[in-house]
Amino acid sequence: MDHPQHRWLDWRAAFPWDKYPKILGNQEKALDIISQQERSITLELPTGSGKTAIGYTFLKALEKKGAKKLFYIAPTKTIVDQVKGFHPDVKVVYGRNEYPCLYYTDHQVGADECPCSLLDCDHRVSQETGETQAIGVKPCPYLCDKYIAGQGGIVVCTISFYLFNQLFSKKSKENEVEGLVIDEGHRIAQVVRNSLSYEVTDYHLERSIDFLEYNGISEAKPLRGFLKKLTDTIKQKPKKTATILEDDEVRGLLSELNNVDPIMFNKNVRDAIKKSGMAYATEYRESLKRLETFTRDLVRYYRSFEYSLPAQHRGPLNYTYAYFEGENEGERRIGYRLYIKAYYVAPLIRRILSPHTLTYSATIGDAKIFEFETGIKAPFYVMPSEFSATNTRVFMPNDTPNLAVKERRRNDLAKVLRKVAKSCRNLADKKIRSLIVVVSKEEQMKFMKLCGEEGVRAISYGNGVSPRVAVEKFKAGEGDVLVGTVANYGEGVDLPKQTAQVIFFLRPGYPHPYDPATVFEEKRFRNMRWAVWNWRVMIEALQVRGRNIRSASDTGVTIFISQQFRRFLFNVLPDWLEDSYRKDMKFDECIEETMKLLEK
Repeated sequence: MDHPQHRWLDWRAAFPWDKYPKILGNQEKALDIISQQERSITLELPTGSGKTAIGYTFLKALEKKGAKKLFYIAPTKTIVDQVKGFHPDVKVVYGRNEYPCLYYTDHQVGADECPCSLLDCDHRVSQETGETQAIGVKPCPYLCDKYIAGQGGIVVCTISFYLFNQLFSKKSKENEVEGLVIDEGHRIAQVVRNSLSYEVTDYHLERSIDFLEYNGISEAKPLRGFLKKLTDTIKQKPKKTATILEDDEVRGLLSELNNVDPIMFNKNVRDAIKKSGMAYATEYRESLKRLETFTRDLVRYYRSFEYSLPAQHRGPLNYTYAYFEGENEGERRIGYRLYIKAYYVAPLIRRILSPHTLTYSATIGDAKIFEFETGIKAPFYVMPSEFSATNTRVFMPNDTPNLAVKERRRNDLAKVLRKVAKSCRNLADKKIRSLIVVVSKEEQMKFMKLCGEEGVRAISYGNGVSPRVAVEKFKAGEGDVLVGTVANYGEGVDLPKQTAQVIFFLRPGYPHPYDPATVFEEKRFRNMRWAVWNWRVMIEALQVRGRNIRSASDTGVTIFISQQFRRFLFNVLPDWLEDSYRKDMKFDECIEETMKLLEK
């Protein structure tokens, strides 16, 4: 046992003993490791390790040492709410979409739907003083929470909110983050990429220019030039096909944007809206919101375009691609789309880290690839699982097809999906429910159709039903099978306590060869791309497997269908799961053993 003098943090005084009268084994191991070295750490913690309490204790111990700026960040609002539920004393701030706007008093408008930065709003809260712009009015709920969060203490928020708060806020010595916990750390690179990517359409740009011209704002002319260059460039591309732009095409777009002064642009737009008054801001709210987005992101567009080009000592860090819908006809308003996609985000992630950063996830995998993707370089520790391998099985049938696009035969996909649907019906007869994870929307729709033909009660999303609502219905007992893509149900969906004891995972989500991201990675990283792609599908497989085993009392199995999994599945399983792996059984034999295990 370590002695107090060997610890830089006294975690035992900060641990939430009221919630954990008996500390879990991995909690004690992890906190001892953290307390013995004054530096950042990355942990791979199996499901059920009580990781939220580990992160909370880490930040609470720093707070007891006098630290003020402490953040716990997670990829989704759901996880943020879970942390708040476990530890009510933390502060929480959400994204704008979770708050109402008080400017539009006669309308139910969300804060994310109003052109906030362009309005002269009495409810605006100063982030320096916490006071409203006008005395005695109700403060903007979003800006109020943001101000409160900025005053110190443990703040829980999404990765996206934290990213923008750190990258685009004024920096000062007092504003430095002194402690940071990153939950589900394997997702941070993708969250940052999504947050820093942009879409420009001809329709929305045209509407913005119309407003500028109507109000006599000089920036309308160079933006009209940018719009013409954008449409002239995109119309040369194949219709209905995402196509990466050539370097010269990106330079042409950048040269047009360089004619716009972003500071004067923003000032002139604000002045025009203030002159027009509240009635105008109300009538044209949606158009002004699109204009705000464009004016706010203009400087970022400049930089993103620049990063889409190779420099003297580096390759491109972003990529830009176009999608040509076709000339505007009938009710279609958008003919041209331009996407500016962030890619190499590791340096940006490093900029928002704290000197004391604790990163964890149940699936880190290869620490070198994790560092390459995220920029997070820290001592890496893997915690053992406390679950019994006898409660679960990981099946890799030996008679299912290889579903890789270049390897599958014509009817392989339809045949194996029907076989899975029939197995789901047989399992449902035994009161055993299933989760089906596919890669594409087409596979999702095909399987739902087969479920109808085979008499399987299946639940999925679409036609106005969101993935979240579909999960809630399933958890409430509706249906025998839940169906979704890996993007929606591969992680972040917990189905414990026999909610879905069987998981069928159709195939690994290797990138489509013609997707712009794939084309960019092939060009940018050449052979290195396979290490990254394999790491991603390995993390994906482990995340899917963990959806139904959330505690030591849960029982469940995962059946991996495509023979593509055989190449890597056993090698990525944690040690405690190796005894659960079955690779020499036919599909029907896997179903038989599943029933025997789950009927006990």
